[in-house]
Amino acid sequence: MKKRVCLVFLVLSVALRPIIAQSYLDSNISTEQRVNDLLGRMTLKEKVGQMTQYVGLKHMQGLSGVNQLDDIENHHPDRDFYPGLDISSIKTKIRNGEIGSLLLVKGLDEANYVQQLATESRLKIPLLIGEDAIHGHAMYVGATVFPTPLAMASSFDTALVKKVARATAKEMRLTGYHWTFSPNVDVARDARWGRTGETFGEDPFLVGEMGMAMVAGYQQNLKENGVLSCLKHFVAGSQPLNGLNFAPMDVSRRTLEEVWFPPFEKSIKAGAKTVMAAHQDLNGVPCHLNDYLLTDILRDRWGFDGFVVSDWNDVFRLQTLHRVAEDKEAAAALSVNAGLDMNMHGPGFFESVIKNVKNGTIELNRIDKAVKEILRMKFELGLFEKVLVDDDNEKKLLDSSSKELALEAALKSMVLLENKNNVLPLDTKKYKNIFISGPNANDQTLLGDWAVNQPDINVVTILEGVQNAFDESNITYYECGNHKNISDQDLQVVKQKALEADLSIIAVGDNSLRSDMNNRTNGENSDRADIRLFGRQLELIKAAHASGKPVIVVLVIGKPTAIPWIKNNIDGVLVAWEPGQYGGTAVADILLGNYNPSGKLPVSFPQSSGQLPTYYNHRPSANFRRYNDESTGALYDFGYGLNYSKVVFENLSVEDKIMKDQPIRINVNVRNGGPLPVEQSVLLFFRDNYSSVTTPVKSLLAFQKIMLDVGETKEVSFEIPFGSLALLNKDMVRTVEKGEFTFMIEDLKTSAKY
Repeated sequence: MKKRVCLVFLVLSVALRPIIAQSYLDSNISTEQRVNDLLGRMTLKEKVGQMTQYVGLKHMQGLSGVNQLDDIENHHPDRDFYPGLDISSIKTKIRNGEIGSLLLVKGLDEANYVQQLATESRLKIPLLIGEDAIHGHAMYVGATVFPTPLAMASSFDTALVKKVARATAKEMRLTGYHWTFSPNVDVARDARWGRTGETFGEDPFLVGEMGMAMVAGYQQNLKENGVLSCLKHFVAGSQPLNGLNFAPMDVSRRTLEEVWFPPFEKSIKAGAKTVMAAHQDLNGVPCHLNDYLLTDILRDRWGFDGFVVSDWNDVFRLQTLHRVAEDKEAAAALSVNAGLDMNMHGPGFFESVIKNVKNGTIELNRIDKAVKEILRMKFELGLFEKVLVDDDNEKKLLDSSSKELALEAALKSMVLLENKNNVLPLDTKKYKNIFISGPNANDQTLLGDWAVNQPDINVVTILEGVQNAFDESNITYYECGNHKNISDQDLQVVKQKALEADLSIIAVGDNSLRSDMNNRTNGENSDRADIRLFGRQLELIKAAHASGKPVIVVLVIGKPTAIPWIKNNIDGVLVAWEPGQYGGTAVADILLGNYNPSGKLPVSFPQSSGQLPTYYNHRPSANFRRYNDESTGALYDFGYGLNYSKVVFENLSVEDKIMKDQPIRINVNVRNGGPLPVEQSVLLFFRDNYSSVTTPVKSLLAFQKIMLDVGETKEVSFEIPFGSLALLNKDMVRTVEKGEFTFMIEDLKTSAKY
């Protein structure tokens, strides 16, 4: 009888083994069950492998996305991207389950290739493929390039931003990518910093609202065509000590709570799945080992349940740059124990973490916690069900309807700064001969940072946009030198051509292109001590202005620029920002009046570098004294922007008494008294008139985007949560204090008491 029972047990065990062995592959059980089942089967090396990221094979070989993988190991066999590791070694690591993620994968073919390698691993865990898709899947040839985030913030249109994120996610998934290192919810407070264009500007409320919209768009329908969002850079790296990326940041707890934390907290509450630590040290403690940030605030206080990734090589910079770790092993232990879950990128981390676990410096349950969150994301993305993408998806990408959205976003992002004598919209009967020049007039600088060069047929430059739109005008173009190489001859030719024309359009600004590193003037790790126009670009504008004919300046820029002479002397000034692939079409449509400009500045423009940092929501004493060499205050304030209509704000009203924990209702009438329909951003600010601690002279409280036909009036209503009026008192307790509050829209003010 005993033998019979044993035999039955043996038969049942054999019969059940395939089911048990594949339970984490069963999509009918819960994600939590699948994660726990898979984790229980993993070796230590397979677990740490999930925390380990490398760059793609083509990138290692110095190849572009169009290069094929037919013989990847022999393309550039002597290229030593990872010293001591060739392509064959990386392939072996993937097959051994020692790599869980890749970035800088180039092309749909490579995405499928590396995932096929992952299926050869023991547990067949798919790779998580990430990319810096900051304003569209722009690092991919043929994808849609939208305006940069700072530009899109000018729209004050969260619905538009969500659509852009949604379109980006779909294009990424079409090509085998699952994770975007976006949105950047840093609050930009120093215009010297080259990454300002990646942010949504200087106001914490606006940055938070835009961040939430991006998170929602990216992560919608995650399993089918959504991607993981990644909030970066945690935290406070966008007002570096000297304007340089990586530079230290010293900031009070009050400023952390009032300025730097809110956009991250909002976006985490919106469901952001991943967070990236910041490069710099914060108050002397590098962010990559800062357990106060990565554990106490992020997880314990805000309830973040995703995973934290390092920035590029920053774990080992704890040793080489910050000098708080003696070796790689110590650096890995400090970062992982503080709350970091994945290393970007390369060798050393995997080996160091293994050693730390074996010697007890890192506990195994800390590894398990990190790996569980990474695996959960892979299950939520549906990668265990379908990870390979169809070979014909690139055709779908090129046929994408998001191209129309890119033009809409460009139009809504541009900000009209000057329109002296109503020179705009242009009368083509009056201005029949138009001269165009400038280093940004006819190249792909309008794509901005985090974009590869796109096929010329996919990009409309400013020159091409004007040529396409101004059918009855005679367009003359002169190709001057680039941002760093404008010659005396260029100045002479521009002056003469402007004299011969009825009107000149001069396109100047920044070059953030990664494909043109030698001439780059802006972007990641391209910071500037001087925020005036780079090189001799202002001289170029002055040469055109010397003709005595009207001049329109189009600014292709990625951050605020000091332009006092232009403000005082130029007829029309349009901030195009870095508007993406259809920037030229959008510029032409606005110059002609086919679209009434509606953008508002999400950052203040200083008069000079000496006024930095400049932001509108400063405390009362900021400008109590005056400079003795130039006027005090911003050249253009946050929220500034002209249009071709006369928009009138009337009857701003609020209930006399603010009731505790009850919403505050504020109304205003907005009328279009101009000749063209207009999209109007209605910005509501407030001020706490008297308080126990100093508070900003005004702060953005809410905003709405409305459409007004000619002669139309609309009542705009805001319902403001009571807690929005709160401050941090002397004891760092968030509270709404008794007193009077003033509410402001444009030049209108009204008050209410609590």
